[in-house]
Amino acid sequence: MADRLPLALKRLRQGDLATAEREARAALRSAPDDAVAHNVLGLVLAEQRDHAGAVEAFSAAIRLKVPFPEALINLAMVCNRTGRHEFALRVCDLALTASPGNALALVNQGMAWKGLRRLAEAKHAFELAGAHPMARFNLGHTLLLENDLERGLPLCEERRVVLHTGAGLRGRAWTGDARPGDTLLVGPEQGLGDFLLMSRFFATLADRFARVIVHAPAPLARLMATLDPRLEVVTTLEGARWDVWAPIMSLPLLLGVRRIEDVPTAPWLGAGLPDVPRARLRVGLNWAGNPAFAYDAVRSTTLDTFAPLLAFGGVDWVSLHRGTREHEAEAHGLAQPLREARDFLDTAAVLRGVDLVLSTETAIPNLSAAMGVPTCVLSVKDVDWRWTGWYRGVTVCEQDTPGDWSGPVAKAAAVLAGCVSGPRGPSVD
Repeated sequence: MADRLPLALKRLRQGDLATAEREARAALRSAPDDAVAHNVLGLVLAEQRDHAGAVEAFSAAIRLKVPFPEALINLAMVCNRTGRHEFALRVCDLALTASPGNALALVNQGMAWKGLRRLAEAKHAFELAGAHPMARFNLGHTLLLENDLERGLPLCEERRVVLHTGAGLRGRAWTGDARPGDTLLVGPEQGLGDFLLMSRFFATLADRFARVIVHAPAPLARLMATLDPRLEVVTTLEGARWDVWAPIMSLPLLLGVRRIEDVPTAPWLGAGLPDVPRARLRVGLNWAGNPAFAYDAVRSTTLDTFAPLLAFGGVDWVSLHRGTREHEAEAHGLAQPLREARDFLDTAAVLRGVDLVLSTETAIPNLSAAMGVPTCVLSVKDVDWRWTGWYRGVTVCEQDTPGDWSGPVAKAAAVLAGCVSGPRGPSVD
């Protein structure tokens, strides 16, 4: 067993989750009462998004070893990912009793308070964690929720340490200085929604550099190429040459954005796409995102949850979901125009033909809002900071109680009712 746990952890860090799980379970077969082995298995299962299995493994570790602050912290992490914030707070209290001042326990405590939308308590927990990069990074996000960009954006730069942003890129990181004769590389990070969010700054970069290379995720490349003819959009860095580079989420800080009023919000994507005539109000609905996302368990739901919305008369519904839950659209009889979409340029063409987008927090509302399509975001109680003023024409319908979608559905119904009785896009002659 002595060799299996280090190997399991090594494979976990490398992303080889199948081998990591196999080694952790082999260690447990040799020593079923080994608390550390249960904790390692919990970490693997958490990365596989088997949240119930992870909770079971961490709970076993906690029963077998008292105290076990690391397992308590890991349990709190999974509870936060699944919306069990009240329970996470109790677990964090136990971890802090066993390990006073533990930075990771305080980070998870802060995340639990943030999940309950108790921002003052969240900030206090992150501040108590001191200089820990995860604490500073999450404090930055909390400040952005209050539109405190002056303090929040610099703290969000801690993700460069947390996520190893820019690792392996040659040249130096751009610091915001004037370099009109140089080539800038803009690198991707995190999700597609983040890339869409920050693509509003690309034209400004083209004004400030001789060349701008945008390293775009493949699904976004064709759409990004429509933004500005001065941009060089690539999906691989093979053969590319640049002087300085910048991670995409650093652009507002590097460009001197310090107030929410400084954020450009005029629609910037899909301007050249033709409008699609329609006879009735057409509404696009998306209820689920990428299941590999760490917090997908709380941001995604089933289409049945939104059944009260589908009961509205006078609406042509279309599904904006691609992925594991397309069968739900079939069961409810929703058209699925994205089935033929090759990428986000095709998705944007579909969005041009709807009057309203109703979506949970995925890449879809980032795209529709960036195009100026009226967008209603059905959100967890812990609303993401991007919906607090970074887009025009967005209505946020957040949960009143974590995990309860009835509130967002009722709020979205009110928005929908106003659209049914109001004007819509181009009509069929």
